[in-house]
Amino acid sequence: MAILALVPASHFSLMQLASLVSRAYADYYYHVSVTEAQLAQICREEDVELSESVVALYQDEPVGLALLSLRADRGWISAVGVLPEFRRQGAARALILYLQRRARSLQLHSVTLEVLAQNRPGLALYAQLGFVHSRELLLMILEPNSFALETAPLTSIVATPPNTLLTHFEACHSVPASWQRDLPTLRHRLSHLAGLGYWEQGVLLGYVLYQPQRTYQIIHDLGVTHHAAHPWVIAQHLLQAVHQQRPAAGGYVINVVAEDPLVSAYRAVHYRTIHRQYELLWKPDGDSGCGED
Repeated sequence: MAILALVPASHFSLMQLASLVSRAYADYYYHVSVTEAQLAQICREEDVELSESVVALYQDEPVGLALLSLRADRGWISAVGVLPEFRRQGAARALILYLQRRARSLQLHSVTLEVLAQNRPGLALYAQLGFVHSRELLLMILEPNSFALETAPLTSIVATPPNTLLTHFEACHSVPASWQRDLPTLRHRLSHLAGLGYWEQGVLLGYVLYQPQRTYQIIHDLGVTHHAAHPWVIAQHLLQAVHQQRPAAGGYVINVVAEDPLVSAYRAVHYRTIHRQYELLWKPDGDSGCGED
């Protein structure tokens, strides 16, 4: 095993960290590459604390990293990556143990992370370190040029400021959102989002927040109030309204909770699941030190 030094990620520039992420994920299950600007945006939107995150060094050169985000007494680990030539030597384990020690020091109540279902080595490692399965998350896509243009539904779907829609976030979600789709993330993203609200007699029954990009409409949030008679129908109409704006564009959504009843609305508009992730949970208070060296 290579002898590694572990140092806070804040010791490095965003350019260095972005390069490390891109190199560590170059052979990942799907394409991952970030620029300095993109990583800065990720850190801002997802509340990444670089001073609490970690980089692994071998002979003073960065060979791996793991990021820790903080919100009150909750933590979230992301971007766990090691350069190919340093894998299977305990580097990832050392990175996670470092963050677990930081979580205890910060007195966090819980820490979550996500792992692709097909990443068997990762799942095994996290289980050894005390993480347990919480729930399944879906990455879904609508291929470009596959949206079936239909007559607009006879509903009052109108453009509505995203900040107005987010005041209804809690009322429109029966299932707690994943970290990247939770209210704090959406608030950080407001300047990039467009919104549509589903209104009846001046009452908001549902909404969608999305981000138009060159090839895709990125769906950042989709919610319907608990008391709506047919939630998935309202959600379907909202998604249709988004895609009717640009019928040739595809759609993309990440980390939708599999048990969310609105998943059926995505499928009705012909989104399909391309990846499944497991959200794993670790609670420092309930951990017996499993995996500590």
